[in-house]
Amino acid sequence: MRIQIKMEGGLFFSNLNKPVTIEVDKLPAQEAAELRQLLKTAQVSKLPKPAGKPSPQAADMQQYKITIEDKGKRHAVDLNDKLDDPDLRKLLDFLKAKAAELRAAGKQN
Repeated sequence: MRIQIKMEGGLFFSNLNKPVTIEVDKLPAQEAAELRQLLKTAQVSKLPKPAGKPSPQAADMQQYKITIEDKGKRHAVDLNDKLDDPDLRKLLDFLKAKAAELRAAGKQN
């Protein structure tokens, strides 16, 4: 499984808007299992492309394009920083942290 996360919108530094690819099968077993569970709990495969409702006060909010490729299937979803779903929030927080870790290690796609 491969997951790509790309930030758009809001205020950010130019290196943060480059996509980061997370190779789930190459993660430590515990992290891979946690990520798979987060995807399952959030029911990402059933989400429409724009998911979650933004807050009406959310000007300049970050947008995240998440693309999941698994077993020849591809599903893309757009999330934002003002998610109202706690399961999606946990997933997005995990993906953002992992993307930051990969960026710091120089492994961003």
